[in-house]
Amino acid sequence: MEFKQVESFVAVARKKSFSKAADALFMSQPAITSNIQKLERELGIILVNRKSKNITLTEGGKIFYRYAVEIINICAQAEYSLSEYKRNIKGTMEIYASTIPEQYLLPYIVKAFKEVYPLVLFSIRHKDSKEVVEEILSGRINFGFTGAKYSSETLEYIDFYDDRLVLITSPEKRFTTDSVSIKSLIGEDIVLREEGSGTRLLIENALKEKNLDINMFRSQTINDSLEAIKKMVALNVGISFVSEVAVKSEVASGQLNKYEIKDLELNRHFSLVYCNNRCLSPLEEKFKDFVAAWKWDGELKNIKLEEWHNG
Repeated sequence: MEFKQVESFVAVARKKSFSKAADALFMSQPAITSNIQKLERELGIILVNRKSKNITLTEGGKIFYRYAVEIINICAQAEYSLSEYKRNIKGTMEIYASTIPEQYLLPYIVKAFKEVYPLVLFSIRHKDSKEVVEEILSGRINFGFTGAKYSSETLEYIDFYDDRLVLITSPEKRFTTDSVSIKSLIGEDIVLREEGSGTRLLIENALKEKNLDINMFRSQTINDSLEAIKKMVALNVGISFVSEVAVKSEVASGQLNKYEIKDLELNRHFSLVYCNNRCLSPLEEKFKDFVAAWKWDGELKNIKLEEWHNG
């Protein structure tokens, strides 16, 4: 039994005319007739008397009419409730995010989203990119922000920010140019992110393209805290590769030096990741669309919220 069939039956019963019912539902008369015939076949009973000039309901039609009207009303109530929910959308968004999105990008998105939907609550937890993907695939959460992409047929990625890694050093350690070659860093001490982080994965893959690996550096210090890594580099424990967005203030204040690696591909995207085979709530759909519409033009700033909300 399809809703259109029930709707057609109720319209005919109320209008006492197939043509008037068709006009009311913006359908053709043959479509109305076909819907009612299919409904009668499915129920195994004739619902409408067609022999007389005036359309009337059979006894079975009168019984079914009471339930049909209730079905129509329940659907209308559901649509109204959903429309109210969409206008006053609320709930909790649970999100896992890797370091850079969590610390430098997500706060702006959350702020802007809450300006449109102030009743929404956010629960944000830190995981590296690999862990974020694992949590989504396990079904524990629906959304995450990552700096690396892991292949899966069920994963969908929405790129929302273009990033690149830069070399950082202490103020004591300087190179003569703003860009250096990777081989000039052989034998240096390095401070690295942990395995599983998007930053670490990007560095390893870029080195592999040049037939190099992490062992080209003299010693390695591993830390999963970006702030600790920046502090160690500032203290000249070693050099490191980090997202450019994460060191803007330190470079501007002279706490760190920044260089480009001219012969390594260190560009990437930060992405919202979710499962494409999962049914999302209206709140989650709104958030997904919001992130997809997020704009960046040199500084983090809001999109035209009223235009997005109306859209």
